[in-house]
Amino acid sequence: MRITRLRAKNRINLPAGFMAAAGFKQDDIPHLSPEQDGVILTNRELLDRGRTYEMADLLGAASGLYESAGDVDAEIAAGRAE
Repeated sequence: MRITRLRAKNRINLPAGFMAAAGFKQDDIPHLSPEQDGVILTNRELLDRGRTYEMADLLGAASGLYESAGDVDAEIAAGRAE
């Protein structure tokens, strides 16, 4: 077990070897969950808000509702026309 110190503004430095062994790398987003006996640290993947999507990329989210990307585009256009 490694020991670290709680510093000003509730900052904790975790050893690089510990983070690497846990599968973390630079720019990952750690998520902390308080538990009765301690804290669980997990890696959180964030969506890339800068990414653009084509309708074909999103069809899986509406699986069974539309037959093609053209059907989705047509429904969107109809909704905008209302």
